[in-house]
Amino acid sequence: MILGVIRRRRERRAAARQADHFRAQLRESADIAITRARRELSRRMVNLPLEERLQDRERVDVEDVAAVAREHFGLTEVPTGRAAAILRDRFELRTGSMDLLTDAFEYGD
Repeated sequence: MILGVIRRRRERRAAARQADHFRAQLRESADIAITRARRELSRRMVNLPLEERLQDRERVDVEDVAAVAREHFGLTEVPTGRAAAILRDRFELRTGSMDLLTDAFEYGD
């Protein structure tokens, strides 16, 4: 009886740690995708006339987050809804709307 309770508690804790780790990997993937988009934009800015610099924007999409997760963390299956939610959070936190566009707001929770 006691051993079963201890085993279930360990399993719940392991599942919670695994979920936290997955969320952290998705957050990092979103940050990398945002950074890449900003770097691409800064490369283009050098060649743009001043009038166009204020209107030019780069895109960071949910698929970019999934691609980074595959590339950096080997995550083969990233749920689109979760990637979109993480990208929305990181996009808002890092003031992405100032210079980036995203499709993350087109996906439901």
